Amino acid sequence: MIEDYLYEQNLHWQEKPYVAGTERELLQPLVPLFELDHIIAISGVRRCGKSFLLKQLINRLVRDKVPPQNIIFANLELPAFFGRPSAEVLDELWDAYLKLKNPQGRVYLFLDEVQTLPGWETWTKYHYDQKKGEIKFVITGSNSQLLPSEFATLLSGRVIEKKLFPFSLREMLAHRGIEFREAQQRSINKSRIKHVLEAYIQEGGMPELLGIQEREMRREVMTSYFNTIIYKDIVPRFSVRHSGLLKDLAVYLCGQTSTLVNLAKLAEVFGSNRATMKEFIQYLQLSFLLLLVDKFDFSAKKRELALKKAYLIDNGFAAFLPLRFSADRGRLLENLIYVELLRRFASVFYWRNHYECDLIAYGDSLETQVFQVCHQLDENNRARELSGLKAACDLLGKKAGIILTFDQADRFEYSGLQVQVVPVHEWLLG
Repeated sequence: MIEDYLYEQNLHWQEKPYVAGTERELLQPLVPLFELDHIIAISGVRRCGKSFLLKQLINRLVRDKVPPQNIIFANLELPAFFGRPSAEVLDELWDAYLKLKNPQGRVYLFLDEVQTLPGWETWTKYHYDQKKGEIKFVITGSNSQLLPSEFATLLSGRVIEKKLFPFSLREMLAHRGIEFREAQQRSINKSRIKHVLEAYIQEGGMPELLGIQEREMRREVMTSYFNTIIYKDIVPRFSVRHSGLLKDLAVYLCGQTSTLVNLAKLAEVFGSNRATMKEFIQYLQLSFLLLLVDKFDFSAKKRELALKKAYLIDNGFAAFLPLRFSADRGRLLENLIYVELLRRFASVFYWRNHYECDLIAYGDSLETQVFQVCHQLDENNRARELSGLKAACDLLGKKAGIILTFDQADRFEYSGLQVQVVPVHEWLLG
């Protein structure tokens, strides 16, 4: 019965707060958005904590005296919903809710994993238009095109999109109960912070893994996430016939994080063609597993034509999926830093000509910053790292650049450039 399902999902109707885990950093920026009529759309890779974030939001609403009967939560991945028209499912849920609770005043409707119901946007748009201000929609999905462009256009800017990532180092420390917000706390807990950082670099920040002790069990969980992305999010949605090739390509790219993607070389490696490689890579991007970065250039056309650099949404996919005999600590560190930059900046690029600079980040209200990343700055890589940093800073007219390392700190001048070497844990917690 749909009524039983709703009672199971909505513990707040029984005046029971949700056990919703470590508070996510995205929670605080979302709270003021409830004053607006806009639909809140939260997207992110599978199992990064979207459902827990919704429950944290519900806890907050109840705490702020919103009547519990005015809040409805529905996870749309219920097997009984599969294959049914989205309007039919959503009408059934909505009618059952109204019958059960007869809410008075504004309703807060939380729809989790809406991408499982193709066409959900038509139903949402209709009810948004008919009951503007009376229903506050909060939706989540495991697809980077959660909102089709035509839907966003029809709503004329009435949607606010936010991305949820796996745990940051700050969230991991909060989960472990390690204080870090003040300089004295970071100093006292430095060894514990570095221990968590090492695990974060090597295994990522997917929330569920933090409660699993055995490494092989963590590997099995990450593998299950990966298989779900491939066989549930991608293959059926895009009618992929060569699912084995898609999976092999994805595993290969998990082992090539922080490197350039050359479609011709990939086609040669897999005995395929550039068009198929490009198509599969787009699917992996849409699922949030793979993140591609443009080469910086003042020309948009040149940016589009240049090779892309590949990263992963979480280091765990790089650590557990490919067969590795030894981890490339520098690449894993760079991957982690790139994802953190996505949290902070509007745009991130790489740059190269005769030299290479790992990451250039800028945002609307933040100063452009230029980064090199290496696990350790030493005589073997010093000239290369500094030359690339200097060249990129000169291109952008910057007088200072940053080198992020695992545990080194220094300041010096190099050919007129002010260089700051920063331990990555200090930067991540800054």
